[in-house]
Amino acid sequence: MARPKKEGMDYFPHDTDAVNDEKLEALRMLYGNDGYAFYFIMLERIYRTKDAELDISDAETIQILSRKVSVSLETFHKMLETCFKRDIFDRNLYEQHGVLTSKGIQKRVAPVVEKREKMRQKYSRSKDNGVSDAETEQKPDKVKESKVKESKVKESRVVEEQKIDATTPSDAIVFYQNNFGTMPPSISQQILDFIKDFGDEMVTAALNKALEQNKPHWGYAKSILNSWHKKGIKTLDQVKAEEIQFQNQRNSRGVHLNQESTVPDWFKERRKNKQSSSPPEKQEDNRLDHEDVNKRLQEYLKASGGSS
Repeated sequence: MARPKKEGMDYFPHDTDAVNDEKLEALRMLYGNDGYAFYFIMLERIYRTKDAELDISDAETIQILSRKVSVSLETFHKMLETCFKRDIFDRNLYEQHGVLTSKGIQKRVAPVVEKREKMRQKYSRSKDNGVSDAETEQKPDKVKESKVKESKVKESRVVEEQKIDATTPSDAIVFYQNNFGTMPPSISQQILDFIKDFGDEMVTAALNKALEQNKPHWGYAKSILNSWHKKGIKTLDQVKAEEIQFQNQRNSRGVHLNQESTVPDWFKERRKNKQSSSPPEKQEDNRLDHEDVNKRLQEYLKASGGSS
């Protein structure tokens, strides 16, 4: 007898500090514990589906779900809109296909689907190699007990794989925890996404720069990473090159300001007057005393340089 094809998941990870997640705090602030219940009831339904995509394209399904959450249809739609606004669920997929899911959900489901597919291929090869149903038969009680154990072991491994995927201590995460404090799940996911794009070393460098600027929070470090992304900066060498360029530009501006500050007031006033239009009868006088002005200015600058 063919083994029934397993779809969906029986378990999904629930972080012990999920209540402190910034996105969930928005739901709780607006809708109280109904918002918290809404989120996890939706997750339960999403993870039970084949592709981790809950189809809510028809009004009847939404009505059933709103009763499940024990809120009105109006409140249910408001909760959905809040989730889309906070990127808890993917708005585009909902508007185009009428399904609820997110990139994070799909990322957590992917290793489960991949592992199941490998197991199916392995099972198929064993069948092709001549292993009959009779050879794999077990007593009913033992079969039931074996399946229960196998299911628990399998789901336990899935959870462990997801934990490793989401919480493997990288240098950046350890640096954050040591210098910024407790890390909410939403920030953890963002840091992992940036590590995937930039690498662990670059994310750690951005966090360190935030500390150096006395702004020890993730928002500032993230702005640094976004700035590097816009400038095409991907390595620490490029970061150092940009810092040198910035310092040289600032020094250049400083030299210009210092030179301006050494010019005497009488010369500034004379230059200002010279820039304004002069009547024809004064142009000859301006030309005659030009050499005198330059001579006095050079003497002043020489005296200033000698006293510094």
